[in-house]
Amino acid sequence: MKKQLAAAACCLAVSVSPLLAGCSPNNETQQPEAPQSADANANSGADASKGAKPETNYKDGTYTGEGRGMGGAITVTLTVSDGKVTVDEITETGETAGIGGKEAIADGTFKAQIEEAQSADIDGVTGATMTTGGVITAVEEALAQAK
Repeated sequence: MKKQLAAAACCLAVSVSPLLAGCSPNNETQQPEAPQSADANANSGADASKGAKPETNYKDGTYTGEGRGMGGAITVTLTVSDGKVTVDEITETGETAGIGGKEAIADGTFKAQIEEAQSADIDGVTGATMTTGGVITAVEEALAQAK
Protein backbone atom coordinates (compact mmCIF):
# COMPACT_ATOMS: atom_id res chain seq x y z
CA MET A 1 0.00 0.00 0.00
CA LYS A 2 2.83 2.39 0.87
CA LYS A 3 4.57 1.67 -2.45
CA GLN A 4 1.38 2.44 -4.37
CA LEU A 5 0.91 5.69 -2.47
CA ALA A 6 4.54 6.69 -3.08
CA ALA A 7 4.22 5.86 -6.78
CA ALA A 8 1.03 7.92 -7.06
CA ALA A 9 2.69 10.88 -5.32
CA CYS A 10 5.67 10.70 -7.69
CA CYS A 11 3.40 10.55 -10.73
CA LEU A 12 1.45 13.54 -9.48
CA ALA A 13 4.61 15.55 -8.82
CA VAL A 14 6.02 14.76 -12.26
CA SER A 15 2.77 15.63 -14.04
CA VAL A 16 2.26 18.95 -12.18
CA SER A 17 5.83 20.28 -12.40
CA PRO A 18 5.62 21.33 -16.09
CA LEU A 19 2.44 23.25 -15.32
CA LEU A 20 4.10 25.11 -12.48
CA ALA A 21 7.13 25.95 -14.61
CA GLY A 22 4.82 27.67 -17.09
CA CYS A 23 3.67 30.04 -14.33
CA SER A 24 7.18 31.18 -13.52
CA PRO A 25 7.59 34.98 -13.57
CA ASN A 26 11.00 34.60 -15.20
CA ASN A 27 9.65 32.78 -18.22
CA GLU A 28 12.26 33.36 -20.91
CA THR A 29 10.10 32.63 -23.92
CA GLN A 30 9.94 36.29 -24.97
CA GLN A 31 10.88 37.04 -28.53
CA PRO A 32 14.03 39.12 -28.98
CA GLU A 33 13.54 42.54 -30.52
CA ALA A 34 14.04 42.61 -34.25
CA PRO A 35 16.74 44.98 -35.45
CA GLN A 36 15.36 48.21 -36.85
CA SER A 37 15.81 48.99 -40.50
CA ALA A 38 17.02 52.35 -41.78
CA ASP A 39 13.39 53.33 -42.53
CA ALA A 40 12.36 52.55 -38.96
CA ASN A 41 15.26 54.62 -37.63
CA ALA A 42 14.21 57.52 -39.83
CA ASN A 43 10.75 57.41 -38.27
CA SER A 44 12.03 57.17 -34.70
CA GLY A 45 11.19 60.84 -34.15
CA ALA A 46 7.52 60.02 -34.69
CA ASP A 47 7.74 57.18 -32.17
CA ALA A 48 9.26 59.50 -29.58
CA SER A 49 6.28 61.82 -29.90
CA LYS A 50 3.75 59.10 -29.01
CA GLY A 51 4.00 60.06 -25.35
CA ALA A 52 3.48 63.73 -26.19
CA LYS A 53 0.13 65.43 -26.08
CA PRO A 54 -1.75 65.26 -29.38
CA GLU A 55 -1.90 68.37 -31.48
CA THR A 56 -5.33 69.87 -31.26
CA ASN A 57 -6.98 71.86 -33.98
CA TYR A 58 -10.06 72.72 -32.02
CA LYS A 59 -12.03 75.94 -32.32
CA ASP A 60 -12.24 78.03 -29.18
CA GLY A 61 -15.54 77.74 -27.36
CA THR A 62 -17.53 75.74 -24.85
CA TYR A 63 -18.85 72.35 -25.90
CA THR A 64 -21.02 69.73 -24.23
CA GLY A 65 -21.18 66.03 -24.95
CA GLU A 66 -23.22 63.22 -23.49
CA GLY A 67 -22.45 59.57 -22.88
CA ARG A 68 -24.15 56.72 -21.08
CA GLY A 69 -22.83 55.29 -17.83
CA MET A 70 -24.09 52.35 -15.82
CA GLY A 71 -26.86 54.34 -14.15
CA GLY A 72 -27.75 56.96 -16.72
CA ALA A 73 -26.51 59.97 -18.63
CA ILE A 74 -23.04 61.44 -18.15
CA THR A 75 -22.50 64.98 -19.41
CA VAL A 76 -19.11 66.58 -19.98
CA THR A 77 -18.74 70.31 -20.64
CA LEU A 78 -15.38 71.38 -22.05
CA THR A 79 -13.86 74.73 -22.91
CA VAL A 80 -11.27 75.08 -25.64
CA SER A 81 -9.11 78.19 -25.44
CA ASP A 82 -6.00 78.67 -27.61
CA GLY A 83 -6.12 74.96 -28.46
CA LYS A 84 -6.07 73.90 -24.80
CA VAL A 85 -8.90 71.70 -23.51
CA THR A 86 -10.15 72.28 -19.97
CA VAL A 87 -13.02 70.50 -18.28
CA ASP A 88 -15.70 72.80 -16.88
CA GLU A 89 -18.03 70.17 -15.50
CA ILE A 90 -18.78 66.46 -15.49
CA THR A 91 -22.22 65.46 -14.26
CA GLU A 92 -23.81 62.06 -13.82
CA THR A 93 -27.23 60.78 -12.98
CA GLY A 94 -27.49 57.48 -11.18
CA GLU A 95 -23.94 56.14 -11.04
CA THR A 96 -23.48 53.78 -8.11
CA ALA A 97 -21.61 55.12 -5.10
CA GLY A 98 -18.75 52.97 -3.88
CA ILE A 99 -17.95 51.42 -7.26
CA GLY A 100 -15.51 54.09 -8.40
CA GLY A 101 -17.13 56.01 -11.24
CA LYS A 102 -19.25 58.34 -9.13
CA GLU A 103 -16.27 59.09 -6.91
CA ALA A 104 -13.94 59.63 -9.89
CA ILE A 105 -16.34 62.24 -11.23
CA ALA A 106 -16.69 63.92 -7.82
CA ASP A 107 -12.99 63.95 -6.89
CA GLY A 108 -11.76 65.15 -10.29
CA THR A 109 -10.01 61.97 -11.44
CA PHE A 110 -11.73 62.00 -14.84
CA LYS A 111 -11.21 65.77 -15.16
CA ALA A 112 -7.47 65.41 -14.55
CA GLN A 113 -7.15 62.54 -17.03
CA ILE A 114 -8.99 64.45 -19.77
CA GLU A 115 -6.97 67.62 -19.24
CA GLU A 116 -3.70 65.69 -19.23
CA ALA A 117 -4.58 63.78 -22.40
CA GLN A 118 -6.16 66.81 -24.10
CA SER A 119 -8.49 64.26 -25.66
CA ALA A 120 -10.81 61.37 -24.84
CA ASP A 121 -7.83 58.99 -24.74
CA ILE A 122 -7.92 58.42 -20.97
CA ASP A 123 -7.13 55.43 -18.76
CA GLY A 124 -10.38 55.63 -16.82
CA VAL A 125 -11.07 54.00 -13.49
CA THR A 126 -10.76 50.35 -12.54
CA GLY A 127 -14.12 48.87 -11.61
CA ALA A 128 -16.03 51.63 -13.40
CA THR A 129 -15.88 50.46 -16.99
CA MET A 130 -19.36 51.68 -17.95
CA THR A 131 -18.83 55.10 -16.33
CA THR A 132 -15.43 55.42 -18.01
CA GLY A 133 -17.01 54.55 -21.37
CA GLY A 134 -19.72 57.15 -20.82
CA VAL A 135 -17.15 59.83 -20.00
CA ILE A 136 -15.06 58.94 -23.06
CA THR A 137 -18.14 59.10 -25.32
CA ALA A 138 -19.15 62.46 -23.86
CA VAL A 139 -15.66 63.91 -24.39
CA GLU A 140 -15.51 62.58 -27.95
CA GLU A 141 -18.92 64.12 -28.68
CA ALA A 142 -17.91 67.48 -27.21
CA LEU A 143 -14.57 67.58 -29.06
CA ALA A 144 -16.26 66.60 -32.34
CA GLN A 145 -18.24 69.85 -32.08
CA ALA A 146 -14.98 71.77 -31.65
CA LYS A 147 -13.47 70.59 -34.94
